[in-house]
Amino acid sequence: MPLFMAPLSLKDDIMDLLKLIKEKCDSFSDPEIVQGLGSVTSHIEIAERHLDKGKTGEDYLFTDVVYRTNQAFEGSLKEAYRVLTGNKPEKLTPYKIEQYLEQNSILKERVLSLFKNYREEWRNKSTHDYKLYFSEQEAFLAIVNICAFFNILLDQMIEKKAYIQEKIELSKSGTFTPKQIQDKNLLEQIIQLLVKFSNDVPSKVQGTSMPRYFERELIGMLDAYMDAADEQIEVITEYAIPAGERKLYADFLVRKGESSLLIEIKNPTKSIATLLNHGKEQLFTYMNASGINDGILYIPPLRNDSTKMITREVELKIDDVKKRVVEIFPEKYFA
Repeated sequence: MPLFMAPLSLKDDIMDLLKLIKEKCDSFSDPEIVQGLGSVTSHIEIAERHLDKGKTGEDYLFTDVVYRTNQAFEGSLKEAYRVLTGNKPEKLTPYKIEQYLEQNSILKERVLSLFKNYREEWRNKSTHDYKLYFSEQEAFLAIVNICAFFNILLDQMIEKKAYIQEKIELSKSGTFTPKQIQDKNLLEQIIQLLVKFSNDVPSKVQGTSMPRYFERELIGMLDAYMDAADEQIEVITEYAIPAGERKLYADFLVRKGESSLLIEIKNPTKSIATLLNHGKEQLFTYMNASGINDGILYIPPLRNDSTKMITREVELKIDDVKKRVVEIFPEKYFA
């Protein structure tokens, strides 16, 4: 009997994560990217099967698990390079790709942390020591780590893809009229942009029976939308806020001149009231930690028949400093 048995709940978590990874991979349509992501996913699935076989006594397969997750690691970075830089990775070695992504600050902070962890704990050790053998525990943790890394990396890739697509659509449509809003203060300007954005976003929804958005896809579209509205606006997605020994991550920091605000996005569900309550508390926490006094909580509509948006302001005093949150959400879902 093996000394280590992965808890069933954790194995189920891996399967759920693999399902989510496949859903995110399916959001890409470029044949080269689709093929590359499919290969990465296959390596992870084969690693999971090797782990199961290793438990029956073929424990040499635990080492093969790590070799497979290493292939997934290198493949995922190649596809990330293709999406995030717009360049082809075929002529570059894995080392050159890793070096480029790291030195040019391409990867977001959370992705970079997982990238460094997998490289140091799994890929480097197994690559530089051909006599190394891995245990069941190590094989299981290698799968957990590559799944977590690939999942978060896909988020950044989806955000970039959505940003580029939205920029292309805006340039083709010719309907964007930023001059109407550029004279307003930053908060008013972004409120008006989000309300306007709500008229178009239901056409980009995923699925029919259970419509939804990938959160990072929505963030990428909004980033492009705000960029196109005013060249003086600076947008930072997944904005890191120091909070003691940890960091908080707001969906957006938006700056213009001396003004700045935070934006938090919530995917619409049946319980909009719950989303508003939790989202508001979360946003106030981010604002307090960052010292930023204005924020927007945005819940986009899912359907064209629910694009009438409610805008309301909530104020809170923290240490005699007024914090202001503007909630923007579909009227129909709140009724």
